[in-house]
Amino acid sequence: MKKGVLLSILYCSSWAICLAENNAPVLQDTTTGKSIHLDEVVVTGSRVPVPRDVIPVPISVVHRDMIEQSEETALLPVLMQQVPGLYVTSRGMAGYGVSGGAAGGINMRGFSGGSGQVLMLIDGHPQYATIYGHPVADAYIASDAQRVEVSHGAASILYGASAMGGAINIITRQAVEDGNKLSARLMGGSYGTQRYSLTDTYRNGRFSGVISSNYERTDGHRIRSSFEMWTGFAKLGYDLAEEWKVTGNVNIAKAKAQVPGQESRPLLDGTTDVLRGMAGLSLENNYGKTRGAVNFYYNWGDHEINDGYYDGGSARPYLFNSTDYMGGVNIYQAVNLFQGSTITGGFDVKLYGGDAYRDPVTEIYADDVKLHEVAGYVLAQQQSGKSMFEVGLRIENHKLYGTEFIPQAGYSFRATEQTQMKFSFSKGFRSPNMRELYMYAPANADLLPECSYSYDITVMQRLLDNRMSMELTLYYIEGDNMIESVDIGENRYQNRNVGKFANKGIELSLNYRILSNLSLNANYSYLDMEKPVTGAPKNKFYAGMIYHPGKFTLSAGAQVIDKLYLVTGENSQTTDYALINARIAYRPLKWMEIFAKGDNLSGKKYETMVGYPMPKATFMGGVSVNL
Repeated sequence: MKKGVLLSILYCSSWAICLAENNAPVLQDTTTGKSIHLDEVVVTGSRVPVPRDVIPVPISVVHRDMIEQSEETALLPVLMQQVPGLYVTSRGMAGYGVSGGAAGGINMRGFSGGSGQVLMLIDGHPQYATIYGHPVADAYIASDAQRVEVSHGAASILYGASAMGGAINIITRQAVEDGNKLSARLMGGSYGTQRYSLTDTYRNGRFSGVISSNYERTDGHRIRSSFEMWTGFAKLGYDLAEEWKVTGNVNIAKAKAQVPGQESRPLLDGTTDVLRGMAGLSLENNYGKTRGAVNFYYNWGDHEINDGYYDGGSARPYLFNSTDYMGGVNIYQAVNLFQGSTITGGFDVKLYGGDAYRDPVTEIYADDVKLHEVAGYVLAQQQSGKSMFEVGLRIENHKLYGTEFIPQAGYSFRATEQTQMKFSFSKGFRSPNMRELYMYAPANADLLPECSYSYDITVMQRLLDNRMSMELTLYYIEGDNMIESVDIGENRYQNRNVGKFANKGIELSLNYRILSNLSLNANYSYLDMEKPVTGAPKNKFYAGMIYHPGKFTLSAGAQVIDKLYLVTGENSQTTDYALINARIAYRPLKWMEIFAKGDNLSGKKYETMVGYPMPKATFMGGVSVNL
């Protein structure tokens, strides 16, 4: 199996090199027509800025322009379209929810965010509900993001546990221009859906700030499927000196939703009331030869859930309540000892815990559980022109599991003037979360950490006088100690480490500037899982175009999903679907845009979760202003 993957990689690599052309390396953003230089930097794979085309780890970047054009409140739908290999489950017009019947399951390379195997980060800080070990999808807001960097494959060397399948780093908004900039958006459409957004950015001298707020509501396309959410975000920064900067930010999300249950078995009185909060404080330094930061963060959540009842049942006497928190500090410093070298050393401390109960006297699932992790790491990178070699090691100590060693290595080089090759190896791991260890009937306090090993080869290619760029990644992942709920007889289940697994696949992206005002972008991913998981498609394809004729902007996209696993095991169930979306916008004034958009224009009936059909064709319209 491995030999076949390797031969395929070598074949595709040779093919890409043969297509190389000798032209100046300058690209254009396919969504805006703006220039993108090949020295675009990313921080997710290294903590400090490194050129994206040189760093050995495959990283996708979604920029602010694409996020704004989506008109979404939630960030994850944008990422699912633009990032190959990333899939997110949905259940309605807006909102993902939590608990039973919740959507927002994130999957990358056969790893599930619902199991805590894909790590969400905000400005490099881990962000998830610690008592359950998974992200809360409604807390990631599009208007708060400046850009998003997605690291494909294990990213545990920098970020520790829960980054087995990758890391999604949301880099928050910042004021990049002097003066005050105010933007607002109002829109409404199908099923009583409304979205409002207001953002103000300010920069003057050493001070900068961003404040934003969002409100979203919908009646839902099914009975008892309404959703309402308010979010607030603030980020302030001050340059203490030329070399020192302090930044603080806070984010609050309050969401209420009805849970309709499966279509064949409607749920009554199913509701969720969720509060999520995030705060961070960062002190950064940059002396040229050395740079680093001290970052403090704290996340918290308060969930009140009515699990409801089915026809013939009765209302629950108690609501389910849970609270969780996660706080910590990460410190890192990078040093350039000589030309092209960067050695980054870091130290992380993370403390987390929570409680969960229904009847606070007799039905307690987790009683103020407290855990902690402490880690140190070093990552050495040597760059020479368009080549880079890196090697690193993380040593992590968990309160329950002791010490874990996490290595990583990679190499990239310019094969031709227009071709960049990348090779990387990384180890990932995940400690069992509190739900798996202590909560509900399947709990098992004897679980061991999961681990995985990722092998990646990437080819980056530019063609047609640099108007086209392509990126191809082939990967192979093997792992051990994966946690599953296993039938142990007499209709009882227990969480167990079930053994080994292997996934392999392909991720491909393409950007093509056909004309100065006409662009195309597309991505495709193929995933072959030895042990299939729910919420993971075998084939995923997206193609989008954007056209700027004068004051108009026309865009359209098509999403194709093939063999999406809805149910796994003996009675496995898969589905496939294709969606067509379109948007038209007119700018009568420089500071105003009027727009309309339609999703699932073919009226396709489909679902991403068993029993939760998605709406057919939906339409939204509105206006945005930038002052």
